[in-house]
Amino acid sequence: MVKKSLLFLFLSFCQFQIVTAQDSHFKDHLGFKETFFGNEEDHQVCYPKDHRNFFYSIFGFALLATTLGIAIFVIKSKSNKLLKEKNRIIEEKNYDLVSSITYAKRIQNAILPPKQLVNDFRDNLFVFYKPRDIVSGDFYWMHKQDNFLYMAVVDCTGHGVPGAFLSLIGQNSIDRAVKEDKLTNPTLILDKMNLYVKHILQQEQDSDLRDGMEVALCKLNLQTNVLEFAGANLGLVIVQNKNLVALKGSKCTVGSVQQHVVSAPKTETIQLNAGDSFYFYSDGFVDQVGGNLSKKFKSVQLKEALIKISVLPVSQQCVQLKNIFEGWKGDLEQVDDVCVLGYKI
Repeated sequence: MVKKSLLFLFLSFCQFQIVTAQDSHFKDHLGFKETFFGNEEDHQVCYPKDHRNFFYSIFGFALLATTLGIAIFVIKSKSNKLLKEKNRIIEEKNYDLVSSITYAKRIQNAILPPKQLVNDFRDNLFVFYKPRDIVSGDFYWMHKQDNFLYMAVVDCTGHGVPGAFLSLIGQNSIDRAVKEDKLTNPTLILDKMNLYVKHILQQEQDSDLRDGMEVALCKLNLQTNVLEFAGANLGLVIVQNKNLVALKGSKCTVGSVQQHVVSAPKTETIQLNAGDSFYFYSDGFVDQVGGNLSKKFKSVQLKEALIKISVLPVSQQCVQLKNIFEGWKGDLEQVDDVCVLGYKI
């Protein structure tokens, strides 16, 4: 009986060893090591999937993604480098361009009236001059001859560089008409100025160059306070005892061929008295967009503002106009050059 029991235990142990040896080849899942460095056929798995192909697919996808990532990084690095180089070139050209225009501003400022002449009338005269860009298509002009003071505001076609080129032509033309030709009548001055501008620009009947300028020109007798005015598309505003008188300019411009124009702008004469003020300006102020509704300022509002500030000293008048303009413009861009010249008797 004992021998039978021992034999049974021995046979059971042997069977356990065989099963254990067989179980060592059984896996629920094959791992990376068995798949790539072993033989999956030596093992049994709990489900029939091709692990080797699965891991190969993952490995191939990872390799492809890495390769693409490196390629994208290299391409992007080259693109960034190329973009930086282009930006550097643009910045250099922009710097050179701005430097050139800034230097041109010095030349344009040289055509403006001498500071000494302006200072001689600082108690009577103010100029609100604000170019939209570095250089301006607007300019103001002054000349004193004997007891007469000649003043003008000129608005050339365009602004910026094109307008600045025209302003040089305009200043040269009005200088020649007054200083060389010795003309004193505003009508004759504008007529001569028109001929000079058209000649310089070679404007013929069939010319495509139609650029010109709008001009408001006056001649003030410093002894009698008699004012003579002529305008080409620009007018003059006079404030006397808070009453406004508007003198309109003729419907024409200086320069360019205009078939409808048959005569030069007409000169109007008006007697001024102590305390009276007069103003002439380009359209940059009234065309400025701003306010709560982003609309143009318009000439009506400017005339109302001129009536209010006319009682102030000219230095304060200029400050008030600047504040009005900047307050109206707000954060919006300036749309055009601004030039306002005011004189108080």
